[in-house]
Amino acid sequence: MSKIDDLREEITKLFEENIRLNNWISTQEQSSDNQVGEICKDFLQVLEAFEWAEDSIHERGLDQSRICKGAIDRLLTAKEKLLEVLERYGVKKVNFPNGVMDATKAQIVGAEPDDEKEEGTVLRVQRDGFVRKDKLLRKAEVVLVKND
Repeated sequence: MSKIDDLREEITKLFEENIRLNNWISTQEQSSDNQVGEICKDFLQVLEAFEWAEDSIHERGLDQSRICKGAIDRLLTAKEKLLEVLERYGVKKVNFPNGVMDATKAQIVGAEPDDEKEEGTVLRVQRDGFVRKDKLLRKAEVVLVKND
């Protein structure tokens, strides 16, 4: 074989090795991204515990006590820190632009009348939904407008 043939063969081997390494890197990145997504889902369970505690405090009227307000503020500070961590990892709340309901990202939990809004639009979000990189982590729970 000539030197040119040897070089062609070496370049071909290097090219194939480069493709193999790029595929391996891509697989590793995807695996890592999937792991981060699963960890974010776990953090959403912690967030849900904060939300449950916050709702329970309000329902019981515990937020009326001056002594309890300090504890509640600390609880809410921890919840906000958790939301900041989730945001750093690309987790965002599900939004409903112009009140348009997206059945792939939300679950309807109720309907109420509102003469100022169009039938079927999102009146309020009962529970936030979250996405990460276009992957749904948790559906939102929404109340829609239903005028009789």
